Amino acid sequence: MKKRNYILFAVTFALMFAIQTNVVYAEQLLLKEGMSGQAVLEMQTQLQAQGYIDPGVLDGVFGPATLSAVISFQSDHSIDADGIAGPATMSAMDSLVSRENDTVAENSQPAVLKEGMSGDNVLMLQTKLKSLGYYTANLDGNYGPGTLLAVIDFQSTNGLTADGIAGPATINALQYAPAVASRGAGGDRKSQMIASYAEQFLGAPYVYGGRSPEGFDCSGFASYVYSHFGIEIPRAADEQFYYGASVTQLIPGDLVFFTTYTEGPSHTGIYIGDNSFIHSSSSGGQVIITSLSENYYSARYLGARRVVN
Repeated sequence: MKKRNYILFAVTFALMFAIQTNVVYAEQLLLKEGMSGQAVLEMQTQLQAQGYIDPGVLDGVFGPATLSAVISFQSDHSIDADGIAGPATMSAMDSLVSRENDTVAENSQPAVLKEGMSGDNVLMLQTKLKSLGYYTANLDGNYGPGTLLAVIDFQSTNGLTADGIAGPATINALQYAPAVASRGAGGDRKSQMIASYAEQFLGAPYVYGGRSPEGFDCSGFASYVYSHFGIEIPRAADEQFYYGASVTQLIPGDLVFFTTYTEGPSHTGIYIGDNSFIHSSSSGGQVIITSLSENYYSARYLGARRVVN
Protein backbone atom coordinates (compact mmCIF):
# COMPACT_ATOMS: atom_id res chain seq x y z
CA MET A 1 0.00 0.00 0.00
CA LYS A 2 1.04 3.57 -0.52
CA LYS A 3 1.41 4.49 3.09
CA ARG A 4 2.65 7.99 2.27
CA ASN A 5 -0.99 8.93 1.71
CA TYR A 6 -1.62 8.24 5.39
CA ILE A 7 1.19 10.38 6.84
CA LEU A 8 -0.84 13.50 7.59
CA PHE A 9 -3.65 11.42 9.00
CA ALA A 10 -1.28 9.45 11.22
CA VAL A 11 0.22 12.68 12.57
CA THR A 12 -3.19 14.19 13.23
CA PHE A 13 -4.23 11.01 14.99
CA ALA A 14 -1.11 11.17 17.14
CA LEU A 15 -1.93 14.74 18.10
CA MET A 16 -5.58 14.03 18.79
CA PHE A 17 -5.16 10.98 20.94
CA ALA A 18 -1.63 11.61 22.20
CA ILE A 19 -0.10 8.23 21.47
CA GLN A 20 2.55 7.82 24.11
CA THR A 21 6.13 7.37 22.90
CA ASN A 22 7.63 6.14 26.13
CA VAL A 23 5.44 3.14 26.86
CA VAL A 24 7.38 0.18 28.23
CA TYR A 25 6.10 -2.37 25.74
CA ALA A 26 7.88 -5.22 27.49
CA GLU A 27 5.32 -4.92 30.28
CA GLN A 28 2.20 -5.08 28.11
CA LEU A 29 0.34 -8.18 27.03
CA LEU A 30 0.92 -9.65 23.60
CA LEU A 31 -1.95 -9.07 21.23
CA LYS A 32 -2.87 -12.01 19.04
CA GLU A 33 -5.70 -13.58 17.09
CA GLY A 34 -8.78 -14.33 19.20
CA MET A 35 -8.24 -11.46 21.66
CA SER A 36 -10.49 -8.42 21.95
CA GLY A 37 -10.78 -5.17 23.87
CA GLN A 38 -9.51 -1.62 24.05
CA ALA A 39 -5.86 -2.51 23.39
CA VAL A 40 -6.83 -4.33 20.18
CA LEU A 41 -8.99 -1.39 19.07
CA GLU A 42 -6.13 1.06 19.62
CA MET A 43 -3.77 -1.15 17.61
CA GLN A 44 -6.33 -1.46 14.81
CA THR A 45 -6.67 2.32 14.78
CA GLN A 46 -2.90 2.74 14.34
CA LEU A 47 -2.89 0.14 11.56
CA GLN A 48 -5.77 1.93 9.83
CA ALA A 49 -4.00 5.29 10.12
CA GLN A 50 -0.98 3.76 8.37
CA GLY A 51 -3.08 2.16 5.62
CA TYR A 52 -2.95 -1.49 6.63
CA ILE A 53 -6.58 -2.00 7.57
CA ASP A 54 -9.99 -0.73 6.48
CA PRO A 55 -12.08 1.51 8.81
CA GLY A 56 -14.82 -1.13 8.89
CA VAL A 57 -12.53 -3.47 10.81
CA LEU A 58 -12.18 -1.09 13.78
CA ASP A 59 -14.14 -3.32 16.14
CA GLY A 60 -11.68 -4.23 18.89
CA VAL A 61 -11.63 -7.88 17.82
CA PHE A 62 -8.38 -9.51 16.67
CA GLY A 63 -9.81 -11.46 13.75
CA PRO A 64 -8.44 -12.62 10.37
CA ALA A 65 -8.39 -9.11 8.87
CA THR A 66 -6.40 -7.75 11.81
CA LEU A 67 -4.07 -10.75 11.67
CA SER A 68 -3.38 -10.08 7.98
CA ALA A 69 -2.75 -6.40 8.70
CA VAL A 70 -0.29 -7.17 11.49
CA ILE A 71 1.60 -9.64 9.30
CA SER A 72 1.82 -7.07 6.48
CA PHE A 73 3.08 -4.43 8.87
CA GLN A 74 5.66 -6.79 10.31
CA SER A 75 6.89 -7.80 6.85
CA ASP A 76 7.28 -4.17 5.81
CA HIS A 77 9.30 -3.35 8.92
CA SER A 78 11.60 -6.39 9.02
CA ILE A 79 9.89 -7.94 12.02
CA ASP A 80 9.25 -11.66 12.36
CA ALA A 81 5.90 -11.92 10.56
CA ASP A 82 4.11 -14.18 13.03
CA GLY A 83 0.93 -12.07 13.30
CA ILE A 84 1.48 -11.53 17.02
CA ALA A 85 1.71 -7.89 18.11
CA GLY A 86 4.45 -8.06 20.71
CA PRO A 87 6.91 -5.42 21.97
CA ALA A 88 8.85 -5.15 18.70
CA THR A 89 5.72 -4.71 16.59
CA MET A 90 4.07 -2.18 18.90
CA SER A 91 7.31 -0.23 19.25
CA ALA A 92 7.64 -0.06 15.45
CA MET A 93 4.09 1.27 15.12
CA ASP A 94 4.78 3.96 17.67
CA SER A 95 8.13 4.88 16.14
CA LEU A 96 6.54 5.40 12.72
CA VAL A 97 4.04 7.88 14.12
CA SER A 98 6.75 9.56 16.21
CA ARG A 99 9.03 10.09 13.20
CA GLU A 100 6.28 11.72 11.19
CA ASN A 101 5.29 13.73 14.25
CA ASP A 102 8.86 15.05 14.56
CA THR A 103 8.89 16.28 10.95
CA VAL A 104 5.53 18.04 10.70
CA ALA A 105 3.88 18.31 14.11
CA GLU A 106 5.93 21.36 15.08
CA ASN A 107 3.65 23.53 12.97
CA SER A 108 0.51 21.48 13.51
CA GLN A 109 -2.38 22.06 15.87
CA PRO A 110 -4.95 19.58 17.13
CA ALA A 111 -7.90 19.46 14.76
CA VAL A 112 -11.10 21.27 15.61
CA LEU A 113 -13.95 19.03 14.55
CA LYS A 114 -17.59 20.11 14.41
CA GLU A 115 -20.97 19.28 12.95
CA GLY A 116 -21.04 19.14 9.17
CA MET A 117 -17.45 17.98 8.78
CA SER A 118 -16.39 14.56 7.50
CA GLY A 119 -13.27 12.52 6.89
CA ASP A 120 -10.68 10.43 8.65
CA ASN A 121 -10.33 12.75 11.65
CA VAL A 122 -14.05 12.52 12.34
CA LEU A 123 -13.81 8.74 11.99
CA MET A 124 -11.06 8.65 14.62
CA LEU A 125 -13.17 10.82 16.91
CA GLN A 126 -16.15 8.50 16.50
CA THR A 127 -13.94 5.47 17.15
CA LYS A 128 -12.61 6.91 20.39
CA LEU A 129 -16.06 7.97 21.57
CA LYS A 130 -17.43 4.53 20.73
CA SER A 131 -14.66 2.79 22.65
CA LEU A 132 -15.57 4.93 25.68
CA GLY A 133 -19.28 4.16 25.45
CA TYR A 134 -20.57 7.54 24.27
CA TYR A 135 -21.15 6.88 20.56
CA THR A 136 -23.42 4.07 19.42
CA ALA A 137 -24.10 4.80 15.74
CA ASN A 138 -22.14 3.56 12.71
CA LEU A 139 -18.52 4.61 12.24
CA ASP A 140 -19.03 6.57 9.03
CA GLY A 141 -16.68 9.57 9.34
CA ASN A 142 -19.58 12.04 9.14
CA TYR A 143 -20.02 14.56 11.95
CA GLY A 144 -23.80 14.36 12.10
CA PRO A 145 -26.34 14.50 14.95
CA GLY A 146 -25.16 11.21 16.46
CA THR A 147 -21.57 12.42 16.74
CA LEU A 148 -22.72 15.81 17.99
CA LEU A 149 -24.74 14.24 20.80
CA ALA A 150 -21.87 11.92 21.73
CA VAL A 151 -19.44 14.86 21.96
CA ILE A 152 -21.90 16.91 24.02
CA ASP A 153 -22.49 13.94 26.31
CA PHE A 154 -18.75 13.44 26.78
CA GLN A 155 -18.21 17.14 27.42
CA SER A 156 -21.06 17.37 29.93
CA THR A 157 -19.86 14.28 31.77
CA ASN A 158 -16.28 15.57 31.98
CA GLY A 159 -16.91 19.18 33.00
CA LEU A 160 -16.15 20.72 29.61
CA THR A 161 -18.06 23.39 27.73
CA ALA A 162 -20.80 21.33 26.09
CA ASP A 163 -20.79 23.02 22.70
CA GLY A 164 -20.55 19.86 20.61
CA ILE A 165 -17.26 21.02 19.08
CA ALA A 166 -14.28 18.70 19.50
CA GLY A 167 -11.51 21.23 20.07
CA PRO A 168 -8.15 20.83 21.82
CA ALA A 169 -9.61 20.61 25.34
CA THR A 170 -12.07 17.90 24.34
CA ILE A 171 -9.47 15.95 22.35
CA ASN A 172 -7.04 16.09 25.27
CA ALA A 173 -9.70 14.92 27.72
CA LEU A 174 -10.54 11.97 25.44
CA GLN A 175 -7.00 10.69 25.89
CA TYR A 176 -7.44 10.08 29.61
CA ALA A 177 -11.18 9.43 29.87
CA PRO A 178 -12.26 6.06 31.28
CA ALA A 179 -14.70 3.86 29.43
CA VAL A 180 -18.27 4.06 30.69
CA ALA A 181 -21.18 1.69 30.79
CA SER A 182 -23.86 1.99 28.11
CA ARG A 183 -25.12 5.54 28.39
CA GLY A 184 -28.61 4.96 27.03
CA ALA A 185 -30.78 8.04 26.60
CA GLY A 186 -31.87 8.90 30.12
CA GLY A 187 -34.23 11.86 30.27
CA ASP A 188 -32.43 13.78 33.02
CA ARG A 189 -29.06 13.37 31.31
CA LYS A 190 -30.42 14.42 27.94
CA SER A 191 -32.15 17.42 29.50
CA GLN A 192 -28.82 18.53 31.00
CA MET A 193 -27.18 18.13 27.61
CA ILE A 194 -29.86 20.34 26.06
CA ALA A 195 -29.28 23.05 28.65
CA SER A 196 -25.52 22.87 28.19
CA TYR A 197 -25.81 23.00 24.41
CA ALA A 198 -28.08 26.06 24.59
CA GLU A 199 -25.42 28.04 26.44
CA GLN A 200 -23.07 28.02 23.48
CA PHE A 201 -25.39 30.54 21.79
CA LEU A 202 -25.02 33.22 24.46
CA GLY A 203 -24.72 36.55 22.68
CA ALA A 204 -26.41 35.42 19.46
CA PRO A 205 -28.52 38.37 18.23
CA TYR A 206 -32.27 38.64 18.73
CA VAL A 207 -34.12 38.64 15.41
CA TYR A 208 -37.90 38.52 15.26
CA GLY A 209 -38.89 35.30 13.50
CA GLY A 210 -35.28 34.05 13.62
CA ARG A 211 -34.42 30.41 14.09
CA SER A 212 -30.68 30.16 13.48
CA PRO A 213 -27.42 31.26 15.16
CA GLU A 214 -27.49 34.30 12.89
CA GLY A 215 -30.53 35.45 14.84
CA PHE A 216 -33.21 33.96 17.14
CA ASP A 217 -36.49 35.00 18.61
CA CYS A 218 -37.47 33.30 21.87
CA SER A 219 -39.44 30.36 20.50
CA GLY A 220 -37.13 30.01 17.51
CA PHE A 221 -34.22 29.62 19.90
CA ALA A 222 -35.98 26.89 21.89
CA SER A 223 -37.06 24.95 18.81
CA TYR A 224 -33.59 25.22 17.24
CA VAL A 225 -31.85 23.87 20.34
CA TYR A 226 -34.27 20.98 20.75
CA SER A 227 -34.10 20.06 17.07
CA HIS A 228 -30.39 19.26 17.47
CA PHE A 229 -31.41 16.46 19.82
CA GLY A 230 -33.97 15.02 17.44
CA ILE A 231 -36.86 16.65 19.30
CA GLU A 232 -39.26 18.68 17.18
CA ILE A 233 -41.42 21.10 19.16
CA PRO A 234 -43.94 23.64 17.84
CA ARG A 235 -42.50 26.87 16.48
CA ALA A 236 -44.55 29.43 18.43
CA ALA A 237 -44.37 30.04 22.18
CA ASP A 238 -48.14 29.77 22.70
CA GLU A 239 -48.08 26.35 20.98
CA GLN A 240 -44.99 25.19 22.87
CA PHE A 241 -46.79 25.95 26.14
CA TYR A 242 -49.21 23.07 25.50
CA TYR A 243 -46.55 20.61 24.34
CA GLY A 244 -45.05 18.01 26.68
CA ALA A 245 -45.90 17.62 30.37
CA SER A 246 -46.51 20.38 32.89
CA VAL A 247 -43.96 20.36 35.73
CA THR A 248 -43.39 22.33 38.92
CA GLN A 249 -40.03 20.89 40.01
CA LEU A 250 -37.67 22.15 37.30
CA ILE A 251 -34.63 20.39 35.91
CA PRO A 252 -32.20 21.74 33.29
CA GLY A 253 -33.70 21.47 29.82
CA ASP A 254 -37.29 22.27 30.82
CA LEU A 255 -39.10 24.98 28.88
CA VAL A 256 -40.27 27.97 30.96
CA PHE A 257 -43.01 30.36 29.86
CA PHE A 258 -44.05 33.93 30.58
CA THR A 259 -46.79 36.35 29.57
CA THR A 260 -45.10 39.50 28.29
CA TYR A 261 -46.29 41.72 25.43
CA THR A 262 -49.67 40.00 25.10
CA GLU A 263 -51.97 37.91 27.29
CA GLY A 264 -51.08 34.23 27.51
CA PRO A 265 -47.75 32.49 26.83
CA SER A 266 -45.76 34.91 24.67
CA HIS A 267 -42.18 34.32 25.81
CA THR A 268 -40.20 31.13 26.38
CA GLY A 269 -36.76 30.07 27.55
CA ILE A 270 -34.83 26.97 28.59
CA TYR A 271 -34.15 26.32 32.27
CA ILE A 272 -30.44 25.70 32.95
CA GLY A 273 -30.40 25.22 36.72
CA ASP A 274 -29.59 27.51 39.66
CA ASN A 275 -33.00 29.19 39.28
CA SER A 276 -31.92 30.61 35.90
CA PHE A 277 -33.02 30.25 32.29
CA ILE A 278 -31.49 31.04 28.92
CA HIS A 279 -33.56 32.83 26.29
CA SER A 280 -33.42 35.13 23.29
CA SER A 281 -34.50 38.47 24.69
CA SER A 282 -35.92 41.26 22.54
CA SER A 283 -35.15 43.82 25.27
CA GLY A 284 -31.63 42.48 25.73
CA GLY A 285 -31.12 42.21 21.98
CA GLN A 286 -29.45 38.81 22.24
CA VAL A 287 -29.45 35.39 23.90
CA ILE A 288 -28.94 35.94 27.63
CA ILE A 289 -29.24 34.16 30.97
CA THR A 290 -31.76 35.54 33.46
CA SER A 291 -32.81 34.62 36.98
CA LEU A 292 -36.37 33.42 37.45
CA SER A 293 -36.37 35.61 40.55
CA GLU A 294 -35.93 38.78 38.53
CA ASN A 295 -38.97 40.95 39.25
CA TYR A 296 -40.13 41.32 35.64
CA TYR A 297 -40.09 37.59 34.94
CA SER A 298 -41.21 36.31 38.35
CA ALA A 299 -44.35 38.45 38.06
CA ARG A 300 -45.09 37.05 34.58
CA TYR A 301 -44.16 33.40 35.04
CA LEU A 302 -46.82 31.00 33.72
CA GLY A 303 -45.22 27.60 34.22
CA ALA A 304 -42.92 25.01 32.70
CA ARG A 305 -43.15 22.05 30.34
CA ARG A 306 -40.94 18.98 30.06
CA VAL A 307 -40.58 17.50 26.59
CA VAL A 308 -37.80 14.97 27.26
CA ASN A 309 -38.99 11.60 28.51
